Amino acid sequence: MNTLSQQANGAKKVTPATDEKANTKNEISKVEAKSIILETTAEKRIKNAENFQQICKKHQFLKEKSDELNAYVIGRDGIKETIKIKNADQVSFEISNSAIIGKILNLCQNELFEMVEQSEKEVLNFIV
Repeated sequence: MNTLSQQANGAKKVTPATDEKANTKNEISKVEAKSIILETTAEKRIKNAENFQQICKKHQFLKEKSDELNAYVIGRDGIKETIKIKNADQVSFEISNSAIIGKILNLCQNELFEMVEQSEKEVLNFIV
């Protein structure tokens, strides 16, 4: 006589999990939670358009830098090359080894290529 559906000493009735009615309330609330109200105002669209313009500027800038780097790599002769790194305090560091410069350029190309790909995905997936 100890079943879950029995009431003993004023205890609440518990529906077994295998009962068909056990999960009906949860399913209804899940459906209500999933329905999202999509409100689009003029201000939101204008703000999205401004954001999209910024993403486009970023992509264009990265694309131009990638083109400049590719042109430099194509035209390099490996002679008399130097890379200078300077910080805000005007402390500088100079590299003139062409093998090291080649590795640095390859690293720059790979990183820049990934950044261009990512920015292109942002442009293509952006919804105004």
